[in-house]
Amino acid sequence: DAATRRVRAVELSEEQGTYILIVSVAKLKRLKVGRLGTFDISSGFYAYVGSAHGPGGIRARVGHHLESAAAPHWHVDSLLGVATPVEVWFAISDRKLEHDWAELLAEAPFFRTPIPRFGSSDYRRSRTSHLFYAKRQPSFRWFEDQIRIGFEAEVRPQRVVLPERQAG
Repeated sequence: DAATRRVRAVELSEEQGTYILIVSVAKLKRLKVGRLGTFDISSGFYAYVGSAHGPGGIRARVGHHLESAAAPHWHVDSLLGVATPVEVWFAISDRKLEHDWAELLAEAPFFRTPIPRFGSSDYRRSRTSHLFYAKRQPSFRWFEDQIRIGFEAEVRPQRVVLPERQAG
C-alpha cells in the first residue's frame, strides 16, 4: 500500500506551491489532533489547505502526508489515519497562497470549519483553520473559477485524482 501512495505523489510537481488535499470520511470517527484536542469527524469531505515551499515541492509534501498516517507530524497526518485521500488541487507559485486559499474556502457557503486552528496553529494569533468540511465532494471547477476571478492570471490550479484506497 505504501508503494501505491508513493506512485500518487509522482504525478505531482516538484516545484513550490500551494495545495488542497481533498479527503473523504465514510463514517463518524473520533480523532485526537495534537494539542488542539479530540474531535468528532463527521462523514463527508474535508479540504486541507497547505503550502509546499521546501525541497521537493508539492510532490514531497503531499507524498509525506500520504505515507505518514502511522507517525503523524502535521495535523493533517492525524486526519489521514481516518480519511481516504481523493484529490489534490494545486498551483505552482513562489508566493505563499495558503492563507488566501483558506480564506476563499472559509467564505464558501458549502464549507464549514470543523476544527479551529487546524493546520494553522503555528500562526499564534490566528483563529483561522486550514481544514474545511463539506457534506458533498467539492467541485474543482468551482475552485478553478474562484481562482480565475480572485487571483493573478499566472496562478493556474491543477488537479490530480488519487487512486482509491481505504482509510485506516
